[in-house]
This record gives sequence, structure tokens and C-alpha cells, in this order.
Amino acid sequence: AEVSTQSTGSAMLPFLLLLLVLPASADVRCKCVCKNAIDREIFIKPSIDFEDCKCDTIVPDAWQKSCLANKCECSYDIRNTNVLRVSVILTIVCISAMALFVLGDKLIWNCVRMPRKVFEWKQTNLDKRNRVYVSLTDQCCHEGGLDVS
Repeated sequence: AEVSTQSTGSAMLPFLLLLLVLPASADVRCKCVCKNAIDREIFIKPSIDFEDCKCDTIVPDAWQKSCLANKCECSYDIRNTNVLRVSVILTIVCISAMALFVLGDKLIWNCVRMPRKVFEWKQTNLDKRNRVYVSLTDQCCHEGGLDVS
């Protein structure tokens, strides 16, 4: 059976439309990494302007000495949450499709193929029993061991 690339493209269409329809929302944050003699601490403040992403506005007073000694590095991060959201949705849809495929495959196997296999097994088993019984009765009757009648 041939696999159509058109069905794959049409499956991706809703996700591409989802990217176009959703507003471009961005998650912004300021992240400062401060080091002292003992350990390293990370401070994050969400929804802040680029101008305010400085050590003295993000880091608490207990760590201000690190700011003065230039042991803190602050960075302004912007993440597009729509791309993350669509990636998660696409992953969930793919896993669900695979689970449905496996479930359908097992259901078809059990309903269609397995009864035939069970019937064949029962028939083979019955044939073997009949052959063994017939051979045993022949041996017993000819040797005079058992009276079958």
C-alpha cells in the first residue's frame, strides 16, 4: 500500500493555521546568575522591561555585594510561547495517534485473527488426541490388554 504525502500535509494544516491565528505572545524575563565564594544562585524576575534588567533591581539585598563586585551576570530572555504550545500539542496528537493505532491493531488482531488461530489450535489438538486414542486402542486390543467393547 502506498503512503500518501497529501494526508500528512493535510494533518499538519490545522497546526500551521493555529500558529497564524494565535497572537504572538512572548514570555519575557530577566535572569541573573550570581556567584560568591560558597555557591551560585539564580534569580529570575518575569515580565520586566529590558531597561530594568540590571543586577541592582533583580538581586535581593543579601546578594548585593556580588553585584558590586561584578560577580553577577544578568540576561534578558524572550521566549515565544506559541511555538512551545504548538510543539506540545503536536507531540500529544502524535502519541495519541500511535496509541489509537496500537489499540486498533490489537482489537483487529483479537477479533479477526485470533479466533481463527484458536480454532486451528483446537482442531489440531483434537486430531492429535484422536490419533493417540486410536493408536492406544489398537495396541491394547491387539495385545489383549483391554477389551474396548
